[in-house]
Amino acid sequence: MRGPAAALRRIETREALLLAFFATFIVLAKAALRWHLHVPGHVMFATALFLLLASACVPRRGAATAVGLLAGLVCAALGMGKGGPLTVIKLVLPALVVDAGAALPRRALPETARGVILGAAAGASDFFPAAAVELLAGVPAALVVQHAALSAGARAAFGALGGWAAVAILRRLRDHGIIA
Repeated sequence: MRGPAAALRRIETREALLLAFFATFIVLAKAALRWHLHVPGHVMFATALFLLLASACVPRRGAATAVGLLAGLVCAALGMGKGGPLTVIKLVLPALVVDAGAALPRRALPETARGVILGAAAGASDFFPAAAVELLAGVPAALVVQHAALSAGARAAFGALGGWAAVAILRRLRDHGIIA
């Protein structure tokens, strides 16, 4: 039997628990970081961190996407964020970027550079939902591009920090024999 149903049957309980764990921590981080810190994009630190950890700890295609989708659905159900259903897209897009990056050959880049680049790319993926919302609201295109670029740039910076932290944590987990 092939297809999505067969793939779900093969997932181990340990892997499902890890995916739920990482999704829960993304939701908790979003809840904890809802304070108005006047620092745009600071939530992407935890999002990139846990998406990269999920991708590395659960060696299955689509692990980060499953975490992003689960976290997005929970955030939307709890009314977190201003976007409603857009919240799901804002968490699934970075997860898709992480999964796409995980498919690249591991020897292409040093591990730290790979984590930083994937985290930054995950953060920069916020450009598209931010621009779409503002364009639909009737904001002039020049202002939309400027605001979306600033928002995505800040999220990319925090995503890069999250990617760097994920690599440091993964090294410690490997050193202690917790993951392969």
